[in-house]
Amino acid sequence: MPTEKFDAYGEVLPDASRGKREAGAASTALGRVGQYAFWLLVVVIVSVRVLMYPATPAFEVGSATASKQTVTR
Repeated sequence: MPTEKFDAYGEVLPDASRGKREAGAASTALGRVGQYAFWLLVVVIVSVRVLMYPATPAFEVGSATASKQTVTR
């Protein structure tokens, strides 16, 4: 007895076996190349960020007792 599958809106989904194509070797290779290119880009961006920008902030944080920040009431 076949069971029907439904989408999120309650419509009957078409039979998956009718329109399903087999993924070829070229498609698999292109998918892997795309994944490697993405992660290579991530590594390059993070590496440039680490090398080009200092870890210390560009501004100095003063203490609360500094004369400029002390408010007399």
